[in-house]
Amino acid sequence: MGLELEYIKGQTPLDEEEKEGLKIKTISTKEELDEFEQNNIEKAVEWSLKRKF
Repeated sequence: MGLELEYIKGQTPLDEEEKEGLKIKTISTKEELDEFEQNNIEKAVEWSLKRKF
């Protein structure tokens, strides 16, 4: 009989394999990863809108 943990959406912890490739070692849940990625996407869009191609 093991410990049954229930997580709220987004609180799912990343497993060790998923954490290996991360540059930000403090990210530990899928929610944190999603938020970090969204911020990067927003910065990239802002950057691209300021450039002339």
